[in-house]
Amino acid sequence: MIEKYILIYLFITLIFSYIVAFYLRSRFPGPDEQHKLQDLQKIKILQHTKIQKILAQASLYKNNRLMATFFIFLFNVAIPIVGYIFTLWLTWYLTHVKYEQKIIFTNILDLDEFKNTFMKIERIFGESSMINLLNNDYVPKAKKLRALATLAATPSPASLAIIKQTLSSSDDEIRLYGYSILNNLEKKINSRINQNLQFIQDKAFKEKNKEDEKQIAQAAMDLAFSYWELVYMELSHESLKNNFLNSAINYIELAKEFFIEYVEELSHELERIKKNPLLKKELHFIEEELQEAYEKASNLYTLMGRIFLYRESYEQAQAEFTIAKELLPEDSTTIVPYLAEVYFNIKKYAITKSVLNQYDSLRFNAKLYPIVKQWERQSA
Repeated sequence: MIEKYILIYLFITLIFSYIVAFYLRSRFPGPDEQHKLQDLQKIKILQHTKIQKILAQASLYKNNRLMATFFIFLFNVAIPIVGYIFTLWLTWYLTHVKYEQKIIFTNILDLDEFKNTFMKIERIFGESSMINLLNNDYVPKAKKLRALATLAATPSPASLAIIKQTLSSSDDEIRLYGYSILNNLEKKINSRINQNLQFIQDKAFKEKNKEDEKQIAQAAMDLAFSYWELVYMELSHESLKNNFLNSAINYIELAKEFFIEYVEELSHELERIKKNPLLKKELHFIEEELQEAYEKASNLYTLMGRIFLYRESYEQAQAEFTIAKELLPEDSTTIVPYLAEVYFNIKKYAITKSVLNQYDSLRFNAKLYPIVKQWERQSA
């Protein structure tokens, strides 16, 4: 007889648990609502035993109605009659409690977080210059090698000039490391030159379409920049500099011939497409191609101007930089400093001042900022 009442009680409890779990399904926290679980765990009666706390976490974690039903069923079986009262109170609490809105993802700067994420910035090589550091016999070898690695990471004429001084170092390891840096950089440039020369040679005796001509012009452009890099980085022997510069000029002329003609063709094609509504889909592609052609043509004129500036042919350099600036009037901040240098070398200081003050964006360039400020003082 007692077993019959127990079965009835268990059945009623199961139905009761399912109804309560179904009614509270929207109140069980999902993975993005952990604060609800934390608030619920603050109720002292749920923290009475460790087992009850574990059961609360298991049943209320994620939106799992089956686990919630199982938890309520076990709870009411473990605490007859009183369990029903507590379950009804808990149901009322969960349906009426209000939670504070919490922002999980935000783009607002968290200054406290920056304290943990910012790298600590401190001096590595001491107060002296790199040259003194590398030539000082009392500086540890590890610090010298680290200094060379830093210079090799950002190759420039100034950094390579410092690395060259290590070739006369009395320390074999320092001397060999400096030589390997210069040798690897020179090999990298020569490899690019050989690849582009081979590509142009392979295409020379074949029938060429427009795409082949474009690839040849791109290879010629890469060759011009590679030859210039050998001279600019002081990696070439003094007797070969003039030959390298002449080669760069020849390949610039070859690439310029194609890209100037290509710009004209694309401009005509763009005008034709704008007049024909049926060809609107091609408009974006042609505009991108035209912008890229303008940029490459401007880069070629800029490189030619830099070569003339290196040779102190200032009038020719001025003409090249002016054309490069006209090809990209909206993005000519990289050309303006060279043009200002030309006017400075021919002693037209008033024009130098006006050119540097023409573009406010030059003030955001860390290398150019002192020069721009100096010319501002001159004009004040």
